[in-house]
Amino acid sequence: MINVEQLLNLSVRLAAPVILICLGGLFSIKVDIFNLALEGFTLFGCFAAVVGTYMTQSVAGGIAFAVLVTLLIALIYALFVFELDVDPIICALACTTIATGLTRYLLVPVFGVSGRFILPSELALPTLHFELLEHVPVAGPILNDHSILVYLALILPFAVHVFLYRTSLGLSIRAIGRNADAAASAGIGVRRIRYFAVALNGVFCGLAGAQLALSLNMFNVGMTDGRGFTAIAVLVLTGSEPVLSLLACLMFGFSDAMVLTLSGRGYPVQILSMLPYVLALAVVIVPLILRSAVRKTRRRSAEKKLIVMDSGHSAGTHQ
Repeated sequence: MINVEQLLNLSVRLAAPVILICLGGLFSIKVDIFNLALEGFTLFGCFAAVVGTYMTQSVAGGIAFAVLVTLLIALIYALFVFELDVDPIICALACTTIATGLTRYLLVPVFGVSGRFILPSELALPTLHFELLEHVPVAGPILNDHSILVYLALILPFAVHVFLYRTSLGLSIRAIGRNADAAASAGIGVRRIRYFAVALNGVFCGLAGAQLALSLNMFNVGMTDGRGFTAIAVLVLTGSEPVLSLLACLMFGFSDAMVLTLSGRGYPVQILSMLPYVLALAVVIVPLILRSAVRKTRRRSAEKKLIVMDSGHSAGTHQ
């Protein structure tokens, strides 16, 4: 039997990095920059988190270093896109390629290993246990025993929603995404706010990289494993809405948890690995089917009303 509470607890933990990446990518999209470099940003964050933790012998130092490095990378990306007019897609692909090669290379001079570096166990990202949650049925075991970054990932989408839709700066960000020229004519500093949005993108990807690397207590080559592209898919599916993105990421986290749980029980990994992609297709196709069914139902209802009205009109004419 599968322990459902443990499965959902794992789902939340696996979803957390993707949630944070989504929030970062969301800010870029809101200022009309479709940033495909989320995978590269996060991979830099993973490596920087491990380096910072190892050098400072502190998890907090590792998280801070991850945020600092990804912020710097994001600003370099913004410099190329905004000042040098480099195509954002080409710049993003270059960033991701450099991240893959550079982190692989730096493992040797920094740690003297290749492929993987494991931190000492005492430098693992600590988890928080709340006694209050022990007495909460169902939700308690699911939400307990996570790192501070997981809890941030669950809370921040609501904070981002408030920021975007309840503050003047959030309004300016959305206005730039709708029409940058109109925003500029209204006196909004388009370039300054775009830099700010891309910087936030880097910060969130740094937090995601720290959660991913330090929760596993290691850095492994290519350890982001497509999470940046999953985040892009979520943003496209949800229209870049933070709360909807949270729900979609939790769904993908659940599918990843199912893969890990069932593969440990002897089920074929090759089949299970398709589950997240099947789920992604279902998320795209099911709403289309439902919309089509609703349209057909409305059309039939309208046709029946017309028939009733015509029959009533005909009866009135004969009288």
